[in-house]
Order: sequence, then structure tokens, then C-alpha cells
Amino acid sequence: MTQAIRAKILTPLSAAHGGGLRYLEDGLLRIDDAGRIAAAIPFDGPEEGTPILDLRPAVVLPGFVDAHVHFPQARIVGSASGPLLEWLDRSVFPEEARFSDEAYARAVAPEFVRAMLEVGTTTAAIFASSHPVATSVLFEELARSGMRAVAGLTLMDQRCPDDLRLAADRAIGASIELCDRWHGHDRGRLRFAITPRFALSCSRRLMESAGRLAADRKLHVQTHVAENRAEGVQTLAAHRYAKDYAGVYDAVGLLGPQTVLAHAIHVTPLEWDRIAERGARVAHCPDSNFFLGSGRMQLDPARERGIHVALGTDVGAGRTFSVRRTMASAYDNALCLERPVAPAELLRMATLGGAATLGLEGEIGSIEPGKDADLVVVDLPGHVRTEDEVLSHVVFASDVTRVSRAYVRGRRLDGAPV
Repeated sequence: MTQAIRAKILTPLSAAHGGGLRYLEDGLLRIDDAGRIAAAIPFDGPEEGTPILDLRPAVVLPGFVDAHVHFPQARIVGSASGPLLEWLDRSVFPEEARFSDEAYARAVAPEFVRAMLEVGTTTAAIFASSHPVATSVLFEELARSGMRAVAGLTLMDQRCPDDLRLAADRAIGASIELCDRWHGHDRGRLRFAITPRFALSCSRRLMESAGRLAADRKLHVQTHVAENRAEGVQTLAAHRYAKDYAGVYDAVGLLGPQTVLAHAIHVTPLEWDRIAERGARVAHCPDSNFFLGSGRMQLDPARERGIHVALGTDVGAGRTFSVRRTMASAYDNALCLERPVAPAELLRMATLGGAATLGLEGEIGSIEPGKDADLVVVDLPGHVRTEDEVLSHVVFASDVTRVSRAYVRGRRLDGAPV
């Protein structure tokens, strides 16, 4: 059944449609019966035979993309137990160990997915735990919810507690089983990703095996890079065959166009060059960088090299599931570096930029004909009318203007009819 929504419309545009932003103060959005965008045009009166859902004065936007978030950290948001490595030992690893219990994973999974949907995240790149059963539970909940996701079993076989360690052969075998079951589910709505936690917690053998699997199956790779100085020093001590952090991943076949590297704070110009040459992408996680005192990622080196950059909440070091709040945090980060970033660029990073970082820009990320209708609706006060006012409220006023609806492929994700 075709759908029609009347509201403000704000979207970044792909290069094929001229780039920039498009804003319609009174727009009509048509969604076809396959859940794709049929048209986004100025409203010009009612159409015979097509009911119109009038959501004014709300604005319809592309669904938000969270390019880096951790399922088994959902219940430890705000755990201030020190910088990265101490925080992992004191807060993260004890909590993640609980996910060996399937019942615990089943209790947390709906909380985690609901928390994302409530703030308008329609697509996420997710680290599960190192437990295959918990990873399967996560995929089951994502399948049920209708949300779009790239997710994977977190790989760790060294520098971690025994109850989180999964030997290389078992980890690769479990990854193959999970990939066979979930990769491509529901016409590609769910995808499996190779997910080394970070190089410090993975042996070379594990990473090389993971790299081969990613190449054979054409899978996404998601991991961390250069988040913390102490982590970087220890990583090079553990992997002496590489000259720098990015070089570790390059040497084991994990650095390529399907790779998303989170943080990238302490990255050298030569590493940036290698990341660009390999076509890898970056998830910028400013809130968690502040919270753990890790440092500030600079956007300019990536911009100058044409590297795709998305935003990640990085829950649980990130203190919010909201990509909108993460946009505001990225704005603050850029101001602190005296390299301001415009609100329009932040919105692009949270939507079309996130889609491009995950290789999904042909399907989602903007409100353009032919793309899947992955959308969010943000309620606005009636006095907010101009493009600048709407943009400012979307990017900076998440506590004032709430997300009221989220859609994937035209289906409202709370299960209610349009």
C-alpha cells in the first residue's frame, strides 16, 4: 500500500542530485508499496484516493546511522572508572562476561534496540560480545524489531579475561555459523561483520584468519584504532611486525574498503595516507573520547584525503544512544580544536555520511526517489520554520524536540500502522 506523509522535509542530497541540503517547508513524501521513496515534492493539495498523514509542524529526515556502538555495554553507560585500558578492565570486561548467560543477553537485547529506536537510530554498526549465543540473541532481536544493522561477534583471544577469550579456531567457526545464519537476512537488512575488538586483544593468527573470512565473504570489518596513547604503545609492543597501528591491520588483511575504524585520534599522517589508500572508513566518537579522556579526533586529515567519516555514539563509553547528541558533541570537539564544522555537515555525517561509511549510500541516508524509506520524524514547535531554524533544532536541541516516529523501508518500527 502506498503511503503519503505531509511535513517539513530536510535531507542531505547525494552528488547525483547536486549535493548540499534540500529543505521543503511544506512537503509531501510518497512511499511506494515496496517501502521505497517514490517522491519528495512540495505539497500542492490533496490527492484523490491517497490518504495523507499530516505530521506538521514536524520534520521528516533520513534515519540516523550510528556507526559504532556496543551491545554488551548498554547497562554500564556512565561508568567512570578511568581511561580506556583501566575502564575495560574495571567496567567493561566484568559486564561483558555476563553475556555468556543467554537469559541475560535476552534481557538486555530489547532494551538496547529500543534505546536506539527511541532516538531515531534506524541503522547501526554493532559490536556484540565474544559469546556466540549472545551475538545470535542480538541478531534475533534486530530481526524482530525491523531495524537495519551491521553486527558481529567480538573477537578476542589475548589480553582479556579467560571468560571472554575465544580461541582463533572457535572464533572463526562461530563467525562462519553466524554469517551463514544472518548475513543478508531480510534482503540485506541485517549483515554480519568481522569484529576484532582491537589489535591489542587479538593474536596475529586470529586477525589473519578473520581477514581471510572477510575477503572470502565480502564482509564488513569493524574495529578500533589509535583511541588511547597507552593502547597504541602496547599494541605495537604486541605486534612488532608493524610500524604503526594502522599497519597492524594492513599486515593482516583487515584494512580495506569494507573496514570501519573507530576513534582514529592518535593517527599519524602516514597512517592517514594508508587508510585513504586502502579505502577504509572512520567512525568519529566524540562523546566517548571526552568521557575516557582519550583525546580529540581531527576531521581535517580525513576530509583532505576523501575518507568517509560517520558518527558513533560508542555506548557505553559514550553517554548517550542519541546520534543527535553526538552531532552536538562533534560540534563542540571541532570548536575545541579551532576547526569549526557546520551543522549541515554534521547532519550529513549522521545520515548520508553514515550510510556511505557502511557502503549503504545507494540504499539509505537521504530522501531521494528509489531509496528505501528509512526515516525519522522529529516534532518541532510551530514557530520553527526556516531551514536554518529546523537544522539547528535537529542538531542541537534534542532535549527540546523529540523523535516521534522511526521507519525502515516505510514500516513504522514500533509496529503501529502509518
